[in-house]
Formats: sequence, structure tokens, C-alpha cells
Amino acid sequence: VRVVMVVIRLGVLAAALVSGICVWAARDTGSIATAWGWLYLDALSTYHLAVMMVVFTLSSLYLPGYFGEEIRENTLKTGTARRFGVLWFGALTAMTLVLISNNIGIMWVGIEATTLVTAFLICLHRTPESIEATWKYLIICSVGVAFAFMGTLLAGAAANALHLPPSEALLWTNLRENAAHLDPLLLKVAFVFLLVGYGTKAGLAPMHSWLPDAHSQAPAPVSALFSGFMLNAALYCIMRYIPLVEESSGQAGWSLRLLLFFGLTSILVAAAFIVFQHDLKRLLAYHSVEHLGIIAVGLGL
Repeated sequence: VRVVMVVIRLGVLAAALVSGICVWAARDTGSIATAWGWLYLDALSTYHLAVMMVVFTLSSLYLPGYFGEEIRENTLKTGTARRFGVLWFGALTAMTLVLISNNIGIMWVGIEATTLVTAFLICLHRTPESIEATWKYLIICSVGVAFAFMGTLLAGAAANALHLPPSEALLWTNLRENAAHLDPLLLKVAFVFLLVGYGTKAGLAPMHSWLPDAHSQAPAPVSALFSGFMLNAALYCIMRYIPLVEESSGQAGWSLRLLLFFGLTSILVAAAFIVFQHDLKRLLAYHSVEHLGIIAVGLGL
């Protein structure tokens, strides 16, 4: 088990080093792209990548401390530790894919992958409560991600008039350059689906109901991963579509007003539950809902 913990920490530190190099390169040039433009880093994605690696690194370094008692008492089995390590690196890979992908379809795949991977981290210690929380998380977030999938398809349909090659039709950089020529009605409908879909994953109210249960049952490092970055990764996906909608619609602030509405709703709903919440981890979960609401309000303004 101790070897597994060492491997996890070394692996995450290596990933943090590589990410730091990429962030530094993008900082110097403004943006970098590779793999025929399918992988792309700009100021927005490098900022999120840096935050993600800080959260992952700190959470990984804390793992031996969190599992220390179980390791000493030999109640954490080697198989369980290995499974945790595989899922931990899977979550890191999926979230990195979300941030470095220039293809909005692959970005959606990354978010879907985070759902499948992190669900099994919630029930690492199998109890009736953790299994219930896992199923709630899987069902609610899968419905949300299905909405996001419909939004992605509609966004792709809005770009039909651009007559781009299939391999380039969903590249965000191409859509951004030609945003004025996208179908405004289709893109507005797409944004509603995307906001509800990715907003479910981000924990925006009223789509947040999975979050308190998942937080309260997941190991503390996993809860940190949820609050510290996974919710932000979903909101990052929404942020990618804002300039497309704003420029194509010609109505300044249309998408921002929707964000403002969901942000205010999240703050109010979370505040109402925070007042009466006594379980510490559920309290932190509702604070996450509130914080995402504050970010959404900031974007909306």
C-alpha cells in the first residue's frame, strides 16, 4: 500500500512538472497548439490547468496522511489502494483532456469520463450510504452530460454554414474565428442545453442535488478534488461557449444573463441550506454550490 501511495505522489508530481512547462510555454507565446490543432492551450486553459495541478498535487501529497490509520492497521487492502490509484490517475487524465482539447466534442468526452471515473472514488469505502451517493451522482450527472451532448451536437449544427472539413468542424478556434457566421438560433438553443448539462456537473442550483451526498461520502482528498477543480472544469466548458454565443447572436449579454440567473439561484439556495446544516462535509458541499454561484454571477456581470 505504501508503494502505491509513493507511485501516486511521484506520478502526480511528474504530471505537474510537465503541465508547468506547458503553462510557461503558453504564457510566453499567448497560446500553443499541436496534434493538427486538436490540442490547444491559451490564457484561459493554462490558468485552469495551473489551478488543477495545484489541487491534484496537494491532495496527492495528503493521501498518506488521510489513509495513515488504515495503512497502520492494515485495513486498507492493496487491491483497494491500487484501484484508488488507477481511478485517481484516470480523473487527472480526464480533466487534463477537458482543458487541453480544442475540439468541443472531445471536451465533452473528457467531462463524461470524469463522471465515470470519479463515481467509483466516492464509494471507495463501500457502505449503503456511499453506494447510494454514487448512484445518485451517476444518474443525475449522466442526465446532465446527456443534455451537454445535445448542446454540443446543436453547436456543431450551427457551424454547418461554414462548410469546414469534418476534422475541423468542431474545433473551438475555428468556431471562434467564424462566430459571426454561426446560426444564432441554433447556438442559443445549444447554449441552454449546455448550461443545464454542464451546470449539473458544476453543481449550479437547482441541478446540485447530487453534490452534498457525494461530498459527505467521498474520501476527503476526493472531496477536495470535487470542490477544488472538477466543478470548475464543468464551468470552464460553459465559459468556452460564451464568446461564440455573444458574437453570433448580436445581442450583448444574452448568455451572461442566463449565467447571472443560475448564479443568483445557486447563492440563495446554498445559503438557505448552509444555515441549517450541521454535518461538516455537507456544509462544505453547500459552500461549493455557493462559490460556483458567485463565480457564475461574476461572469454574468
